[in-house]
Amino acid sequence: MWQLRAYFAKWITLAVCILGLAGVSTAQPTGGTCPVGGYAIPACPVDSDGVIQDQAISRLSGSVASARYPITVGVCNGVVTLRGMVQTSGKRDLANLFAWSVRGVIDVQNELTVDPKTADDIILVGEVRKAFNKSAIDSKQIQVETSDGVVQIAGIVTTEVDREMASLVAASVPGVTAVYNNITVRGPSGSPF
Repeated sequence: MWQLRAYFAKWITLAVCILGLAGVSTAQPTGGTCPVGGYAIPACPVDSDGVIQDQAISRLSGSVASARYPITVGVCNGVVTLRGMVQTSGKRDLANLFAWSVRGVIDVQNELTVDPKTADDIILVGEVRKAFNKSAIDSKQIQVETSDGVVQIAGIVTTEVDREMASLVAASVPGVTAVYNNITVRGPSGSPF
């Protein structure tokens, strides 16, 4: 009977932590080894929440988290909660992967959101690419970057007409506020005109 109470107490404490009703959690006993990423196996020890939090913060710093996109890492009984905003959905997924890679983690609650401005820019890159594909321009060697609706195109085309057309095509896409054309003109032999 006491084992059943201990089992329910553990999961009630975990639920309280996840819902944010508890402040500081107690660490489970350590000893032995636990596979990287941890598992929700009672025999598998979990590092203290403080150690897990420090390691998760260390892994996220610089690669996912930055001064512009800070991430808050909370840990309660081995459950990591990530909050904040990231630049792309790829970075959101990477943060999840990094959190899971910390020894002793039994679950990751990824509440990170993607910055809507960068999400719009990614969509805009796709729309400019579509417009290039529908045009007569050979756009295989044209790179497209966007930031807040400003499009920067760079690369190589074979004629000055294609260079100018690239600006017009990019500017015609809804949502584009300005176009910076850094395209180089090179003839078919590779020499500049």
